[in-house]
Amino acid sequence: MLAAGLLEELRDFHRRYNQQKVAENRQDYQHGIFQSIGFKEFHEYLVSEGSCSPETSALLLQRGIQALKQVTKRYARRQNKWVRNRFLRRPGPNVPPVYGLEVSDHLRWEEDVLKPALEIVESFIQGRQPPAEPVRMEFDANEDKRRHRVCELCHRVIIGDREWAGRAQKGFSIFNRLTFKRAQLESD
Repeated sequence: MLAAGLLEELRDFHRRYNQQKVAENRQDYQHGIFQSIGFKEFHEYLVSEGSCSPETSALLLQRGIQALKQVTKRYARRQNKWVRNRFLRRPGPNVPPVYGLEVSDHLRWEEDVLKPALEIVESFIQGRQPPAEPVRMEFDANEDKRRHRVCELCHRVIIGDREWAGRAQKGFSIFNRLTFKRAQLESD
């Protein structure tokens, strides 16, 4: 992103749209384009550019780069989690097949990602079977997604077998169990 001109784009945008707001202390990074990845992370660098020492400017640039990497990784994890949940773990009747491609070696991007992706899209357009198999998540055919259970300790209604199993596995009611046992001991 940096090699593609991110800093120049941010400088230009800051100069045109945000510099006056910063001077008036009215900048808002919670709405619109200002919440995009990159802008908040380089705020200190953009504001202090030209008014501080080169060492400080370089330090602020490095902090911005590190923050950009962290936010980008977090965003990628959220996207992957959303795709897994929406398309793989809870597939519905209108969910398209999802294909996994090997993306770990950026030097082989064209052979491992671009070419297979284009083949898959082309096969859909032409109405034929894609050369690759879609990703399949294992799921229990007997799983009841609508079954209602009531936790005896906290009296909450839990819907679905997976939610019930996850609740037990994560120990959501541990605190409530301790409270329940304590109440029993006090009543005896």
